[in-house]
Amino acid sequence: MNVLLTSAGRRVSLLRLFQLAAEASGGRVFVSDIDPGAPTLQFAPILRLPPVTADGYGPALLAAASEHRIDLVVPTIDPELPVLALLADDLAAVGTRAVISTPDFVATCSDKWLFHAAFAAEGVRTPRSWLPAELPDDLPRRLFVKPRRGSASKGISALTVEDARAGNLPPNAEDPIIQEFVGGTELTIDAFLSRDGRPLHAVPRERRYTIGGESVQGVTVAYEPLRGWLESVLATCGRLGARGPITLQAFLTPDGPVLFEVNPRLGGGFPLADAAGGHYPAWLVDEASGVDLPSRLGDYQVGLYMTRYHSELFVTELPW
Repeated sequence: MNVLLTSAGRRVSLLRLFQLAAEASGGRVFVSDIDPGAPTLQFAPILRLPPVTADGYGPALLAAASEHRIDLVVPTIDPELPVLALLADDLAAVGTRAVISTPDFVATCSDKWLFHAAFAAEGVRTPRSWLPAELPDDLPRRLFVKPRRGSASKGISALTVEDARAGNLPPNAEDPIIQEFVGGTELTIDAFLSRDGRPLHAVPRERRYTIGGESVQGVTVAYEPLRGWLESVLATCGRLGARGPITLQAFLTPDGPVLFEVNPRLGGGFPLADAAGGHYPAWLVDEASGVDLPSRLGDYQVGLYMTRYHSELFVTELPW
């Protein structure tokens, strides 16, 4: 099985996990990134592609997938997701599976207002949310304003009720959504769904420390206290179109978990889930090889800590 890890960037740990899985099947892993200084480009053969927003991205990706007999294309950043979701059928025609949820699910998760509406309609508790022009009379005292389509914790600001009602939003609050403040322990759940949307695995972890929205310290937590809520939420994700690896974000409050985001891709802190028993790269390769994956819900190591550090590479020239 040959794998392409797109926008691979600094995700050397993730690359190595896919290399172990692909090499066990006699395949290899390719990487792409628009930055010639991306560390992953030093560890794998490179497929140079245009920026994902460029008009020529789709044809270039299809040509590369066909030429190098790519079996799996694995995205790593949010801007790729809607593009890859729309290219999934074209990639399938050349024998390549895009590891991506349905276009509708990707669109829902990319827009915080659509996300709130979709999951609230399914009975899943999310932070109460409003568009600036549709504020109710009973606003809570503590609010946040966020970009509807933001990611990586960018553009989030605290907001007073008075400023919300007066329309005094931060100058960088482009197309904003206003949400209630929800306190509690912040959880990330790395999860895996089958190609037909069945929940197969999940690893909940506490986010101890983050940089730029990416977890750099965390610890896996017990499954049983979350089982009913988590399996219900994952089933909802499957009905809405989630496929393959996804990453859920929630706050554990005294009144129960509150879901505030789902990223339909492998999360930045995923290596902790793999180390704890969620071997999603290997399972993706197995699934692409025709293996019928069993459910492994609740099967992972609890109390496993992750802490990350920087490491350096020194080279005399870049790939281009």
